[in-house]
Amino acid sequence: MREHGSLPRARQDGLLEETVGEELLLYDQESHAAHCLSPVAARVWRHCDGERDMAELAELAGTSESFVAGALHELREKDLLVSEPELMQSTVAGESRREAIGRVARYGAAAAVPLVVSATAATPAMASSGECKGACYCQEECGENLTEAECETFCAKRGGKTRWVCGAKCEPPCKGGCECKNNECRNNLTDEECVTFCKGEVRKGVFNWICEKNCPF
Repeated sequence: MREHGSLPRARQDGLLEETVGEELLLYDQESHAAHCLSPVAARVWRHCDGERDMAELAELAGTSESFVAGALHELREKDLLVSEPELMQSTVAGESRREAIGRVARYGAAAAVPLVVSATAATPAMASSGECKGACYCQEECGENLTEAECETFCAKRGGKTRWVCGAKCEPPCKGGCECKNNECRNNLTDEECVTFCKGEVRKGVFNWICEKNCPF
């Protein structure tokens, strides 16, 4: 059951975790859904302990508050939070509650593509029988419509398999506008490329990143 109006807290019960590189795979034992969290979204989820607000989460995850808002929006939709965050209270002077709701919804919609990729996971019977086909992620390439056994063969000459998700399609990383805290801006970057670009004393970290949008915003 979700708790409303509190600081975000990650759900732990009924989830199995596996780290693959910098990404995090979560398997929901109740819905039999598999969720793949992008590196930044994974950092946000891991720090959701019910005691940190968006500003603290942004600092710990090395990203902007707007990106954290999008991540929490998507995590909430996937039922990966126990406490439903009170994100709808405006923190912008002169902004109404209705405008704040729209702002957070835009962040969530813009960032949803790279944050959490979900698919119905194969049951043990389906996986063993080879009935299910899905996305096969190798170190160097991604293939679609492959069984888990076919995925192993496909990835043998492509750097090895990183993961296979039943029923899923390959998801290209979303690129968008990246604005650093020193107001420097660059377009056509993934969320992780944005974090790297804005790192350091000069750019001072990420201020904003929006999927499929060009800056200045």
